[in-house]
Order: sequence, then C-alpha cells, then structure tokens
Amino acid sequence: RNFETGGWHSSKIYGRDLSSGTQRKVDLGAELLVGLRRVNAAATEWAFLARSALAVLQRKALGRAPRSFERSGLQVVPPCRSRGAAGRAGQIRGRLAAVQQWRSEGRIAVWLHIPILQSRFIAPAASLGFCFHHAESDSSTLTLWLGEGPSRLPGYATHQVGVAGAVFDENTRKVLVVQDRNKLKNMWKFPGGLSEPGEDIGDTAVREVLEETGIKSEFRSLLSIRQQHTNPGAFGKSDMYIICRLKPHSFAINFCQHECLRCEWMDLNDLVKTENTTPITSRVARLLLYGYREGFDKIDFTMEELPAVYTGLFYKLYHKELPDNYRTMTGTD
Repeated sequence: RNFETGGWHSSKIYGRDLSSGTQRKVDLGAELLVGLRRVNAAATEWAFLARSALAVLQRKALGRAPRSFERSGLQVVPPCRSRGAAGRAGQIRGRLAAVQQWRSEGRIAVWLHIPILQSRFIAPAASLGFCFHHAESDSSTLTLWLGEGPSRLPGYATHQVGVAGAVFDENTRKVLVVQDRNKLKNMWKFPGGLSEPGEDIGDTAVREVLEETGIKSEFRSLLSIRQQHTNPGAFGKSDMYIICRLKPHSFAINFCQHECLRCEWMDLNDLVKTENTTPITSRVARLLLYGYREGFDKIDFTMEELPAVYTGLFYKLYHKELPDNYRTMTGTD
C-alpha cells in the first residue's frame, strides 16, 4: 500500500523499499516491470491492498534497471523479442515460469498497468490468467491473483457521485430550479451534475450551479443522500446523488442553453405544490420549507474538516450540528 506511482509519461516510479521503508525514486527504463510484494503471515488481511504489486508496460529499452529493484520487492521481466511461432511459444513458457516462480516465493498478487498504446500486451496477459480490474481514458489495469482461494483484491469504484445545489434565497423565499434540455420529461429540478475526481461535495454543487445557471453561490449544508443500484446512467454501477443547500451570491440568471431548457427562481411553496417535478426534488423542497419555518438546524448536515490518521491529510465530515458542550466534554455523566 506504500507504492505511489508518478506520471507514466515521465517514466518514474515512486515507492518504498519493502525491507527498510525508505523512499525511492528511480527511472524505469523497462518495457515490462512487474512489482510484487510479500505479505507477512502475521499481517492483517488487508496488508496486500492497493499496490501490493505493480506492473508497468513501457516502450523503452531494457537492461538499465538498478539492482535496488530486487531489494525493494520489484522484479524486472525482460520482453521476448523473438519472432515467429517458436519465439511466441518461448515467450509464453517464460511468462508461465515467472508466474510459477512468483507463487513459489509467496507472492499473492500482480497488478499490470497497460497504457493504451501498448494494448497489444492485454491478450498475452489474459492467456496467463490476468483479468481486467479497471480502465481509465489512457490505460487499463489488470490483476492476477496468486494466493489461495478466490481473489481478495479490492474492486474498483462501485459508485458514481452526483451532486445538486438547492440555492435558496431566504429573503425572497425563492429557490433556483431548472429543466434539463435533453430529457423525455422536462420536470423542474435542482441544477447539478457529477463530481470530479478529488472534488469536495460542496465544491461540486457550487460549480455545477454556476455552470448551468450563471448563479454564484456558497455551500451551507448537506440536505439529502440518495443511493440507487444498477443505474443505467452509471453503466450498471451504483449511484449516489447528494443535494446541498446553497446560499446565493448573485441573482441574474444566465443559464447554459446546451444543458437547460428553462431556469428560474421559483417560490418555494410553488415548488412544493407542483406536480411537474421529480420525487426527490419535491421531498427536498419540503425539507427546505420545514427548515425555513422551524430552523435550518433541524435539517442541515453541516461540514467540518478534521485531520486524517495519515499525517498531513484531512477529510470532511458531514453530520448534524453538535452543541458546543458536547464538543468539549471529556466523558459522560
């Protein structure tokens, strides 16, 4: 789990020596590099997670890999340059022998990263038992489980995250709504879209509202979370749809003509009553009305940034507001 890979274009790999824990930065200079990691029998079940083994394919000359690769748990496998059926057969025998050797050494998994321009390596890898794990726009990653029983490697992302912003103006009691242009049913809804990698929920809501409507806003709270499985719009994966309460900082609408058919500030009571809206929009409109009348503290999940267990990292925690006396208390009565 200590391996971190740099950009493939720079031919660098960053990792930690598995024996000493020291950080290394080395030039790969290899066409096929298979990174493997031993798992101590006393380690936890998840000791092998993430980058327990790593393989990188690159179109570069082989033969300049430093000896430190062996000490850091990495093994260089030279590509076979023989041509013809005999050469291919020898290549396959060599790869099979390598897999058998890794098993005998107690290796439990191999991760194979293949850039799109080297996709010809996928079929040979599949013949050795590699399976697809995930794909990005410019690469695919395959895995080979060498341990006993079924693979315990973690799966790839199982959810996509969509975020919408309920921009509510408390002074006028109006809420910002849109109608999507390319929908079979043009119902009123809150503007929103998919969260970008590494983007916080509140930032997604603010960005999507600005892109779709031209309205500037500020994140205030999280209102609701919808979970849906086998969503056709998420390629059959699960879908999380989060609605945030936003405070407007501008009011002149300049909506995106490509995405939206209509956009307007609608009275919150009208949104509650209309039938021309989605069920989740109707429910959240009622939440907003309840919060407006009784206090938003009754409906808001606020956000607080807290330090993670990993040094220098932070995360955002969403929950109902905690009274100050409970924040500072050291025990229970």
